[in-house]
Amino acid sequence: MSTQQSVLPDIGSTLVRQIVVTTVSVAMLALAWQMIAAAFTPRQFPGIIALAENVQTIVSGGDRFAPGVTYGATIIRVVTGFVLSMMFATLWGVIMGVRENITDYLAAPLFVLLTVPSVVWAFIAVLWLGLTEFAVPVLVIVLIVFPYLTSIIWEGTRDLDDELIEMATAYNARRSQVWRHIYLPHIRPVLFGAMRIGLAVSWKLALVAEVFGTATGVGVAVNYHFEAFDTGMMIAWAVPIIGAMLLADRLLRWSEHRAAQKRGYDTEMKNLIA
Repeated sequence: MSTQQSVLPDIGSTLVRQIVVTTVSVAMLALAWQMIAAAFTPRQFPGIIALAENVQTIVSGGDRFAPGVTYGATIIRVVTGFVLSMMFATLWGVIMGVRENITDYLAAPLFVLLTVPSVVWAFIAVLWLGLTEFAVPVLVIVLIVFPYLTSIIWEGTRDLDDELIEMATAYNARRSQVWRHIYLPHIRPVLFGAMRIGLAVSWKLALVAEVFGTATGVGVAVNYHFEAFDTGMMIAWAVPIIGAMLLADRLLRWSEHRAAQKRGYDTEMKNLIA
């Protein structure tokens, strides 16, 4: 077996494994769901079949909210807020992890941002920006998600072994080489983990912000059915987004696995050439 075959990611087997794991997990969840639903009425807690029918009603446009506009608005807000949060968190977290002399100055503001409740930020965003279709949800996502991601990236960056940096300095390695071969390989898994968490939290916060400050989005639809005491439709509106988030999580895990194996292949090839 060649070096490339032994080290490069087996994309087919990885995807098959991810599909199997996801299928088994969903089946276990469905079984538990059905057992709980047996103790309630369909309007209080729908079973799998009733839930599927509600989702079909939503997707086919049978509910009062247009699915394309509703889901599209929420997805755009989630993606925008998530991307901005990752950008700010990566910059702030890496600086705190690499530059210990300024960590104390940045840690206090970070802690303050972490302690402010999400509901407070939602009210503040509405007071600052009014009832908007885009700015309020995005601002709420950024103000809440980015501090959490910053703390994750900071802790991951500061765990780097100082001896590696000292060794690179002793061999007169360029700054670009230190970042490429030491910092980035160490930070990459942390960034992937932060992305998975940030994406899931961003979706939750988007719904809260939509209830407070927008006229469209999944949060508005969920709030409408909440006022109608229809738990089944509330859950049904969330199901497609949950599926999309699950798919995104699996893709991020696969990308992380592939990047790690690709780096292993590159390292082995360099050793063979040397």
